[in-house]
Amino acid sequence: MELTESIARKVLKTLDAGLISGLGKPVPGQMCVEAAVCYAYGLKHSDNPPCVGSAVRAFKIRLNDSRWSSNAARTAGMRALSIAQLGSDVIDQGAFAKMVVEGAIRILVPMALRRAAARVKEPHASALLAAADRCESDGTRESALKARGAAQSAAAYAAAYAAAYADAYADEILNAAGDIGLQALIALDSPGCAYLGLLTEEA
Repeated sequence: MELTESIARKVLKTLDAGLISGLGKPVPGQMCVEAAVCYAYGLKHSDNPPCVGSAVRAFKIRLNDSRWSSNAARTAGMRALSIAQLGSDVIDQGAFAKMVVEGAIRILVPMALRRAAARVKEPHASALLAAADRCESDGTRESALKARGAAQSAAAYAAAYAAAYADAYADEILNAAGDIGLQALIALDSPGCAYLGLLTEEA
């Protein structure tokens, strides 16, 4: 599928009408981010645009359908990714997935652990902070597994705060996740990144 500036602009225009969780309907403001791409290309209503790589698509759908505080927050958080993902079917999907996983371990896990540490007593707080530092410096599966153990040991103390924590920090965490995906697409030279300049122009 040919990617042009006209297509990128139409994706932005469709997206700026608003995004929702789930596939939705082929009406601007009533569909998900991948359906918006199909709409821009004039394709059948779907969340599987051929120009988006499989790993990128899986990441984007999960992010789109996450618990944002509002559809407006969802739309703002997905905006840059909606352009950068265009043409991502030509990039290495394994490399993208690996970069996203490492970014999640180095950035998202420490964010969550440090906030949890602020809400529990010792020795659990120190264990969570140490786990956050390991994840941030190592970025490995092993450090993430150790962090999970520390988090489980503190779970009984943190349970009372879980719902409020999710509501208060959902957008911050989800925006950070989106940035991880965006940086991976930029690093892998996804064709859509050539049109990221439209974001400021169209804002």
